[in-house]
Amino acid sequence: MSASREKKQRQTVAPSDKNSKAYSEQAAYKRKVRTYTAIGVVVAILIAALITWNSGFFQRRATAATIGDTKVSVSELGYYYYNIRYMYAYYYGAVDPNTPDNEQMYDEEEGKTYRDFFLESALSQAQNDKALYDAAVEAGYSKSDIQEDLDERIDSTKSAAKTSAVSYKAYIQSMYGQYITPSVYEDLEARSLLATKYYNDVYTDTKESFTETDLEDYYNEHKDDADTFKYSYLYFKADKVEETDDEGNTLSNDEISKLKEEAMAAAKTKADEALAAYQEGTDVAKLISETSPSNSADHTTVVGASSLSSIYKDKLLELEKDQGAVVENTDAGYYVVIFHDRYQDKTTPATIRDILIKAETTTDEDGNTEAPTQEAWDAAKAKAEEVMAKWEESDKTAEAFGKLAEEYSASSTASNGGVTTGVKSGTLSDDRNSWLFEEERATGDVTMVQHQDNPDSTSAYFGYHITYFQEWEEESWKQTVRSALTTDAMTDWSDELLGGDAYATALADGAKYFGY
Repeated sequence: MSASREKKQRQTVAPSDKNSKAYSEQAAYKRKVRTYTAIGVVVAILIAALITWNSGFFQRRATAATIGDTKVSVSELGYYYYNIRYMYAYYYGAVDPNTPDNEQMYDEEEGKTYRDFFLESALSQAQNDKALYDAAVEAGYSKSDIQEDLDERIDSTKSAAKTSAVSYKAYIQSMYGQYITPSVYEDLEARSLLATKYYNDVYTDTKESFTETDLEDYYNEHKDDADTFKYSYLYFKADKVEETDDEGNTLSNDEISKLKEEAMAAAKTKADEALAAYQEGTDVAKLISETSPSNSADHTTVVGASSLSSIYKDKLLELEKDQGAVVENTDAGYYVVIFHDRYQDKTTPATIRDILIKAETTTDEDGNTEAPTQEAWDAAKAKAEEVMAKWEESDKTAEAFGKLAEEYSASSTASNGGVTTGVKSGTLSDDRNSWLFEEERATGDVTMVQHQDNPDSTSAYFGYHITYFQEWEEESWKQTVRSALTTDAMTDWSDELLGGDAYATALADGAKYFGY
């Protein structure tokens, strides 16, 4: 190869100084671009992760607890947690919804906060629902058994959201926490409904399984729990003792103790005098009127000795019929208790259905209820007669009456087909009571009775009752015993269902998203 050709070839392979500099700058630029691109990708990933985190995507899927081998997500446990919290905040007023639950004490002695209590209760309810749901499925139950109720509940929730002018998702999150989703909500509603249906069916079957012999045997062994007790009491509360004198000076402990002793002595004197008057023949109603006790009851009844106040129960059970005694309520006052009777209640309550057609009322300038005008009475009667006509045109079954009650009744029982159980003599107005407890009363009998009240009563109402007699129930004592036997049996059944490791519960790391 000639020298000139070799030189030319070297110039072709190797870059010139000018080209070399250009190549270097281009390589540096490419490295920089790759670096910035990598950084941009990382930043984009971080931003996406942050958005995803803030959306609750990861939190709602975190495990908040376990039930046996089943993981309970934050979203699922929140369904129970916030449901309980809502009741305590807005129905009971026990917690401040604007203060973290872990800063509010549920039990000072145990050092338990409301967060602890809500988590404990939520996990217990979740455990119960899961165990019952599993048992229901094993017994052949399916979602179709509760689909109608589920649809109604979901539609009701969506309607409430619409009324509140928020989305369905936003509404359920306001009720069950920020991590709930519509799908989780609907799944848990279905589980809860199926669990409840199964439990109620088992309860009904258990309740109906006890024989007359079972009832008699239980009663003979638990008379104190099954008997009805009739008694009266008058309570004389000791006057409150001021801990400062007239000039605002704080009294000494000795001075305060002396005043409290004097107040208790005065209360005892009143109680002793009331008992003496009773023993001399003054009836209880007059005694209450004349002595003006702090609290009282005239010939009241309770079922089971456990329903009696622990303050005077033991003394009351020692007394003979119509005997009385004075009982101290430590450092607070004195009771006069009078034992009247205890007995096996063999009365047979009734089950009825009722349609209430109210007569329109007005209020005076002070806000007091005024009795209906004749025009209002006539309108109510016409409406009641219209309902009666529809009843006459029906197949006259309990179910047919129930549908009329749901459509026309102004009573709180309307949603339940107008049903009221356990109706005893004396609990209804005189006219309705007389009709209901006539000896010849038979299933399917219907009456229409006008109801007038005292306008001064805070619960006064006026109108017409259309009453349907459905059936006579078991004797009252049998109902009490049957209920006790059922409760015992269901407790044993539930304990067995939840026992063992299959439904053992434990909180997990995801529980940290609650109560702070």
